[in-house]
Amino acid sequence: MDLKELAGYKRIVIQCHDTPDADAIGSGFALQCYLRSLCANATLVYGGPAKITKPNLLMLIDALKIKIDHVKKLPPKVDLLITVDCQHGAGNVQTLDLPDAARVVVIDHHRAEIPEDENTIILPYLASCATLMWDLLNKANYKMEADALNALYFGLYSDTNGLSELRHPLDRDLAEAPYDAGLVRKLRNASISTDELDIVAKALNKLNLISRIGVFKASPCDPNLLGFTSDIAQQVVGIDCCVIYCLQAHGIKLSIRSATREIMASEIASFICEDAGSGGGSVEKAGGFMSYSEISKASGGAKPENYLKSRIREYMNRYDLIYAGNNSIDFGALPAYKKIPLPVMFAKSTDVFERGVKITIRTLEGDVDTTASEDVYLMIGILGEVYPIKRERFEASYALTDEPPKVVFEYVPTVINKMTGERSEILQYASNCVARDEKIVRAMRLSRHTKVFTNWDTDKYYSGDPSDWLVANDDDHSDCYIVKRDVFGDSYTEQ
Repeated sequence: MDLKELAGYKRIVIQCHDTPDADAIGSGFALQCYLRSLCANATLVYGGPAKITKPNLLMLIDALKIKIDHVKKLPPKVDLLITVDCQHGAGNVQTLDLPDAARVVVIDHHRAEIPEDENTIILPYLASCATLMWDLLNKANYKMEADALNALYFGLYSDTNGLSELRHPLDRDLAEAPYDAGLVRKLRNASISTDELDIVAKALNKLNLISRIGVFKASPCDPNLLGFTSDIAQQVVGIDCCVIYCLQAHGIKLSIRSATREIMASEIASFICEDAGSGGGSVEKAGGFMSYSEISKASGGAKPENYLKSRIREYMNRYDLIYAGNNSIDFGALPAYKKIPLPVMFAKSTDVFERGVKITIRTLEGDVDTTASEDVYLMIGILGEVYPIKRERFEASYALTDEPPKVVFEYVPTVINKMTGERSEILQYASNCVARDEKIVRAMRLSRHTKVFTNWDTDKYYSGDPSDWLVANDDDHSDCYIVKRDVFGDSYTEQ
């Protein structure tokens, strides 16, 4: 969708969901600022029975001079209605009468509740609508003014429990954008009332333990309050992971914390919400949302809370655990495969940043930290994955080639200077290479979902699904790892 084309309409309304939060307000305000820069006037509104009363939202509106109207009907003769952080016709946004000829555009990050077409941009893998709006505005080459950027930042901050539940590299990119730290500090410290403290106390008094996962129910509240509650609950002895939830008007909101390496908060959040909403975050902190309508479809009409708890039980019974160098698998008895020498890419870390600079490699799989040096090269796999490799090992294992690899990037890997925040796309420094010798491995198809802790990262596991492959180097069976089914077929052949 070309945002610039939207500025061609004369009478534009941007609508947030009922009782809007910081994400909806910030997204709508940033879009309004962009349209204004193109000399297009847009009115920012929300409907529903209640006006905005949350202290930090009122402070945000006042500080950034946001004009947002609580309306029961639209202005006359609207040409274009844009709903942000919600979907026109869905349950959490008041349907306002529109002229038959009016165009409706949807920009949202929640699970689609309406038919998608050329007038919808719905990306549920993002943690906030602010992230989506920020990306769209950047692609439109809009040089964001400070107020718009502050609004988007606080929208992301609020929808991710203080940036603890970032799901996608774009979320992390917005989290590192410049913002007014003083303003955000004031907004952050004006978010909890005495009534909300009572909600926290009552939630912590309602523990349901499912296989060392503590499940707590809170009264309907702001996502930040759920995050605050889960931070406290995670400190209870005997709980490896906690799930705090509350019932909202249209679904269940979740906040999740993990204190054990065997459970990634982002993974269990994604699993719980998979068929009824969306979830994600980081290794230790995550969140999610499940809509009642989707829960009903997925469960055949089960009660929402029962469905939530059944998903938690299913997750806990889902996985086998394999620890590199400490397992009972006889890799020597498995079939041998040789790796097909496919071209891949690499970059010297010192080409990207100077020697000694601490860097973060940002990919879809997450962030990898290292230090630029002559001994560190950066490998780029056929799925866009990036990982450091020692120069000595690279030179022994790979040779330069002119043949380009077949690589498709959903998100172009970025390298970030951790001290200055300077960013650089790695591909501009990349060269092509291919493995020198045939690598022999032992491998078997997985029959169950499996978590593997590898030699090179003992604190984080890699998940495999049935029909993915468990692979070990033939000369070192402790070096075992997961290879996805589609990659294995293209990369290995039976010896």
